[in-house]
This record gives sequence, structure tokens and C-alpha cells, in this order.
Amino acid sequence: MHAHARTIVRIICTATKTGINKIVDICMLEVILAAIHHSDPTPFLLVAQTANMQGKRLWENRCARAARGLTEPISRKYLRTHNPMFLTMTTIKEKMAERTKFVDNWFEREAQLEGMKKGIADLLNLARCTWPPERALPEHITKICKEVIDKKPDYRFFGLPELRRAIAEKLERENGVDVDSEKQVLITNGGMEAIYLAIFTFINHGDEFVMGNPGYVNAYESNILMAGGRLVHVPVKEERNFELDPTDVEKKITSHTKIISVTSPENPTGAVMKKNDLAVIAEIAKKHDLVVFSNEIYEKLVYGGKRNVSIASLPGMEDRTLTINGVSKGYDLHGFRVGYLAGPEAAISRMKNMQSHLSCSINDVGQHAALAALRGPQGWITDAVKEFEGRRNFLVKELNRIDGVKCLMPDGSMFAFPNIKEFGMSSFEFMKYLLEKARVWVHPGTLFGPYGEGYLRVSFSRSQEVLTEALERIKAALENL
Repeated sequence: MHAHARTIVRIICTATKTGINKIVDICMLEVILAAIHHSDPTPFLLVAQTANMQGKRLWENRCARAARGLTEPISRKYLRTHNPMFLTMTTIKEKMAERTKFVDNWFEREAQLEGMKKGIADLLNLARCTWPPERALPEHITKICKEVIDKKPDYRFFGLPELRRAIAEKLERENGVDVDSEKQVLITNGGMEAIYLAIFTFINHGDEFVMGNPGYVNAYESNILMAGGRLVHVPVKEERNFELDPTDVEKKITSHTKIISVTSPENPTGAVMKKNDLAVIAEIAKKHDLVVFSNEIYEKLVYGGKRNVSIASLPGMEDRTLTINGVSKGYDLHGFRVGYLAGPEAAISRMKNMQSHLSCSINDVGQHAALAALRGPQGWITDAVKEFEGRRNFLVKELNRIDGVKCLMPDGSMFAFPNIKEFGMSSFEFMKYLLEKARVWVHPGTLFGPYGEGYLRVSFSRSQEVLTEALERIKAALENL
């Protein structure tokens, strides 16, 4: 076939010189059909090269693209089902919207990491970001779930009115934030939908979104890029307990900045923002006329007698702050997928419009579970936080006993963020070493942004027995390094 293609290429060259363009085009199509029939890109490349020499830019581009396309099964199917006379040489991939190129598949990346665990017996998982699996939900929550199922769940547009009222009451009682439950609260399908709606409501092409790193960038970056914006990282420093430094934030602000994002407590570092730092960030936001996103999903998990402060409660911030929260981390309702947004009426109204076309409704069973959690007994939360605090203290103390490991005591969340730089390995290499040699699963710090290099995220949400065994294995494995 290649000899046949070269013969046709010679005919093309002769026809081009004599100006017989119709013969040129027919010969081009002959090569194209041969290449498609044999699933071989070589004739395409020959014609592309010839077309380049003869100034046939259109055919050059078409054939070059088609040569690449023949390596993809979907492209072959596409080419075979189109009339060659009108061949454009595009693939289905080339027809997709540009913005989708920026979407990072977090779950696929997580699945790839999960795949590394296959075949490893007796693995201990310290990567999880959920409450201990052995802890059951309280009866007042499970009971209402069963009742809703028996009655048959229904559509709940924008959230149950009772749940929105409960959230407004909670915000006023616990956070000092006053909102109208009808106009300023929106229930969402988990915190991730809340973040999506917030970003697409505010970010235009060229806008900049400023947030600390390492942080939970996975929930933000792809959405920002799809919206046409730019994520600006502010490095958070270990010597400052990984807390966002207002001075560093202001240095990153430009004429394109629109959003400052604050997460407290932070994932993966466990940092809890101090009120005086939040006050400075509030002044920066007012000075530069910026909007603040405040992610408070881990607010219940704060230790050492400290308390999380909502930036929306500070003077002049209620009209420029979107509070993002939910019941996953604070109430152990991860799989129920109930989050919420609270903020200025104009913003919530716009997001309601978007949500009506995006997901339409929110899980009815999950909303009733959230309502029961917010209005029911709170003692079980207090007890759980005490357990978390004890496990945090144990994990950090034992990590700091390992030569080469340094670990700050996190003020919140369910994670420690140890420094492993002395071992001279990347975070990913170190994670893989512990997986293979200690049979312990942790997350590399780089999963949470470029400034997470040299660190690991280790969860203390497992039982005391699991933590003890995992630490023994880690110590033994590192002695062999």
C-alpha cells in the first residue's frame, strides 16, 4: 500500500505543477481512503508532507490530523462513517468544549492510588476522611430516615424549608451570622455542589481566585479553570502553623482578583484561622472590594478549647461573604450528600436559578437526616470530638518520636500533616514506601497542591487500636531506610 501511496504522491506533484487541481484532490482522497481501509497513518503522513511542499495547507492540516486520529479507535469509526468528499478530519475529541480540558478527574486519580493497594493483605487505611466506620449513627437520625423512606421521598427544590430555618438558627446561635432562611440559605447536593455554584456565579474569564496551599484545591481548581478564571496559590508556612498569612494574601492581589478563599479548619493541615488574622483578611477584602468564600465544613472538629470563627460574623462582611458548609464532616453524614450555602440574597438567588438546571432537587432522606442532626441531641458530637482529640494527641506524639519526622499539633479537622523532608524522598515515593513496606495507606501531601511536597496527610479518624498498629508498622519500616 505504501508503494501505491507514493505513486499517487508523484501524480499529485505532477498535477500540481500543471495546475490540474481536480486531479490533485481526487488523488488526495484516494490516499485517504486507502489509509482508512488499512488503518495505517503512513499514507496520510506522505500526503501531508507533499501538501506542505506544494502549498496545500488545508490538505496538509487535514492529513496530519487524520494521521494522529487513526491511532484512536473512535477516530477510525468517525472517519469511516463520513463521506470522504466532505472529510474534515476532526475527531469527537476535537469537537468537545475547550473548557472541559481543564477538568481534573479527582476520583480517577484517587482510583489510581487505590489501585496501588490491590494485593496488599492486612492493609491499614490512614488516608480516609470520614468518621470511624465502627461508630454508628444515633437512633434519632436513623429513625427519621426510615420514616421518610416509608412515606416515599419527594422532590425538595432549594431545600426543605424546615432545614433552611434550622441552618439559619444554627448560624445565628453558633456563628454569629444573621441570615434570612428563605432568601439567604440554599441547600446543595454536598459541599462540592456548593463550591461549584459559588465559583460559576462569581468567576468570569480572567478573574483570579486566591487561596492557601496546601489546601483542598481539588474542589476548586478545575471549576475555576472551567469558568475561565485563574487559581492563585498563597503558600501557607509550617512555622506559622499552616495558617493563612494576611500579608501574603495581600501580596497576591492584583487588579484581576475577585475572590479570597478561606478554609478553617483546613484540609489537609488542620489549621484553624485566628480571629485577628480573619479580621485583617476582612479589611483586605473591603479595601480591594473582594468577595470572600468561607469553607467551614470541619468547624465542629476543633480541639484544645479553641473555637472556629466565621468571617461573615465580622463587621462589614455579611454582604461580601459566602459561607460554605454541610453535615458530612461535623455530623458523620458523608454519604447523605447535604451541603449548604449562606450569603447575600442576590448571590443566593442567582445560585438557585443555576441549581434548578443543574441538579433540580436535593436528596430528601439526606435533608431529613441533616435536620435531625441539627435539631436533635448534640451530646454525641461532643463525645466524638473528645475521642478525636485523644487520638490526635496520640498520633502526633508518636509521629514525633520517629527520627526524621516532625509533626505539628493540628487545631482542627481529622488530619495530621507530618513533615518527612529529612528522608530525601518525594511525598509520593514516601507514601508508596509505607504502602509496600509497612502496609499502611496515607495520602501524599502533593495531592493537595504543589506546596504539599515533603508532607503526608495522616488521618486520626481510625480506632486507637488501628492507629497503634499502624504506627508500629511505620516505625519498623522506617528503621530500614
